Amino acid sequence: MSKRIVIAVFILFSINSFSQHTEMLNVEFGSFGKKDDAVGISRSSININFPTQFYKGVLINGLSYSQYDLDYDSNNLMNSSSIETFKTINYSLSYMQKLNSNWAYVIVASPIISSNFESSLTMDDVAFNGGLIFTKFNRESKLKFGLIYNTAMGFDGPIPFLNYSREINDRFSYDLGFPITKVNFKINDRNKLNLHVKPKGFYSNISKNLLLDNSKIAEKAKYQSFVTGINYLHTIDNYWKVAFDVGYQLSSDYNLLDENKNSVHNIETKNSVYVGVNLKFDLLKKGNKNEKL
Repeated sequence: MSKRIVIAVFILFSINSFSQHTEMLNVEFGSFGKKDDAVGISRSSININFPTQFYKGVLINGLSYSQYDLDYDSNNLMNSSSIETFKTINYSLSYMQKLNSNWAYVIVASPIISSNFESSLTMDDVAFNGGLIFTKFNRESKLKFGLIYNTAMGFDGPIPFLNYSREINDRFSYDLGFPITKVNFKINDRNKLNLHVKPKGFYSNISKNLLLDNSKIAEKAKYQSFVTGINYLHTIDNYWKVAFDVGYQLSSDYNLLDENKNSVHNIETKNSVYVGVNLKFDLLKKGNKNEKL
């Protein structure tokens, strides 16, 4: 792997934007525990990324598939069978470049298809994610800022990205900002922990419009949640890693929307425990990770 690709992927790791994975392969499973009179949500996904050297930077083609399975309470006054599963297919094209010894940027364009696939595919099932983030870095700290649009967080509009990260010593570092804040602790070369607050959610089309008991029409589904928890990462070998998440929702909100994105039905959610597991194939060999930008 060329040094330019190694450096550029370091930049992408430092940006950590869009909740996208920087590994070549990432398989993830997670679930919010179901409580009485509330909806439970499980998520499974697979992400594949392919980097190539392009011009003065690196181009990354990414492809991902996610599925959200919802378990509604039997007392919901609606026919929920058509919105028990939502699926998202996402293609992303990222370009990153180091501008000089202190600045870098990444730009991402990402068309997606997100739907319950109850009828034929239309343009209503298609959305567009993307964004632009700049990074100013030195030996010990980084400042990242920009604007992103990411329906995988449950947002249906552009949101600001702002993050300041700093290494305290060889074991401790932190990232402060929005949408993700975390404190990192390195146990040893093979094991790491972080405490985090981050968003989880989805935004999807209801391909066959749903007639509700209140005679209103639902055309979109939106779920937003913020989770705080602990992530444990174990390095299996030079390429493979496994991570475990345990957390708790600080907030959660699930709404069905009309054509104007106004809520026509709020479905009961209750804050609950989140658990998840990731299997990762790292793009970089372990031996390259001590290289500085």
